[in-house]
Amino acid sequence: MRYKSPVQQHGILNLTPLIDIVFLLLVFFMLTAHFVDEKQIALQLPSAESAMDTHVEDIVTVSIDAAGIYFIDGEALHAHMLRERLKVEQGKNPEIILQLKADQEVSYSKLVHVLDSARLVGISSIDIVTESL
Repeated sequence: MRYKSPVQQHGILNLTPLIDIVFLLLVFFMLTAHFVDEKQIALQLPSAESAMDTHVEDIVTVSIDAAGIYFIDGEALHAHMLRERLKVEQGKNPEIILQLKADQEVSYSKLVHVLDSARLVGISSIDIVTESL
């Protein structure tokens, strides 16, 4: 007597739960991502053949914290050493750009001291870094 073999069933893979998980992950990452919204003034800048890009080596950052302590590129510095350090940086690269970052509680005289020191050593390009509201 012959026995019939059982009918083989072909399993169908249900992709619906996988698609649901992928969409949930997509929504999660879109909602938790931090998008930087930089505010800039819309300018139509002229073009020049001799224009040069600013490199990171061309920027020196002077920061003043709420206590009035000066920092150059993250290194703490006494107020009377500021001019000498700026002179050294300007000697390395005469085309440097000075970025000035100061806490909102810093007195005006501290800012003037940095600007005066930069002018005395011959740095003419100064950017004052602010935060948008």
